[in-house]
Amino acid sequence: MLFTPERHEPLAGRAFSERRVGEVIERVLGRAQRELDVGDGRWPPDEADADPEDEHPASCLYHGAAGIAWALGELGPGLVDRQLVETLEDRILTEPDVPDWAAGGVWLGVSGVLAVSERHWPDPARRDRLAELARSSLHSPALEVMLGHPGHMALAAQLHARTGEERWAELWSAGAMRLLDEWRYDEELGAWLWTQTFGERERRSVGAAHGLVGNLHVLLSGGSLLPAERRVEVEERAVSTLTRLAVVEDSLANWPPEAGGSLVANNRIRVQWCHGAAGVLTSLWDCAPENDEWSELLLAAGRLVWKAGPFRDQPGVCHGTAGNAYALLALWRRTGDERWLERARAFAMHAADQVENRAAQLGHGRHSLFTGDEGVALCLDSCATGDERLPVLDRLI
Repeated sequence: MLFTPERHEPLAGRAFSERRVGEVIERVLGRAQRELDVGDGRWPPDEADADPEDEHPASCLYHGAAGIAWALGELGPGLVDRQLVETLEDRILTEPDVPDWAAGGVWLGVSGVLAVSERHWPDPARRDRLAELARSSLHSPALEVMLGHPGHMALAAQLHARTGEERWAELWSAGAMRLLDEWRYDEELGAWLWTQTFGERERRSVGAAHGLVGNLHVLLSGGSLLPAERRVEVEERAVSTLTRLAVVEDSLANWPPEAGGSLVANNRIRVQWCHGAAGVLTSLWDCAPENDEWSELLLAAGRLVWKAGPFRDQPGVCHGTAGNAYALLALWRRTGDERWLERARAFAMHAADQVENRAAQLGHGRHSLFTGDEGVALCLDSCATGDERLPVLDRLI
């Protein structure tokens, strides 16, 4: 068994409807506007997102006010509030969402807030600050996209594409050089791996949020920033490593959270964006397009996501139904098979129902880009337009 059945539920079976998509998005936007704590300038945290030691709502991109504001701007032109976002720039420094990691990376630190401002109100001085933060991140021991320098690399690639400024290419290349220098071959596993260091803890994560798969995506999505010969090398290592680490049963495939470890962690098997098959699909759907064996492994991952079904109580992007919809959308982009688009849309509609049902029960929304309603709204929009790009990692600036 490659998934934990009790974490999932059957599809509701609601047909995809652009009218329904529009209605749900409008309701999510309406709740976000109404439920903003005007005095605080942020949204009340959901119990599932708040750390017991938190004394304030979150400000970051991942689950805080910056991510919500960015989503509002993407879905409803004119809804992003400049004063709110610029206030968050100071607030996340004085009240960090990850106190043990002052910079917090792009996803959890001030760089993500600055990026939201830069998305809407470009400014050379702000880009100077982002460049300095990217340089500082090169020494981070995290070596993963959420807290480490690969997150800054993804942002640098987007800024280079938008501005043409050469410094972003240089920063991306410096980050790539460090990643490639730190990439080690484990002869026992037959795998190329990175080691992430968090304080005294070291781990070799496989997933898209915290390890191997996320770093591979950042390298391979750099386009011409990665020299052609290095791209071939990265793709070959990626395919061989993930083929070795895959657990395959009955034409289905999944990956463990940590290299060499069990699929089971904390009494459950993950099939989601942050850990497991869905993250491999969203991150590496366009890797090695001519490799038939790799394509079959990705199809096996997609079959697992589809067979497992939507999450029972998590509609969001990071570890929920919407994130798995993005995985199926990515597989459609690789194969051109319309069945995967239909399946992605079925998951997105299920996530929409989950969001609406929860809001009706609680009397309010769960506001968060990666764990809440705004991420689901973005997923609905992506499934309507056929846009497989994941928020932040693929589209931010």
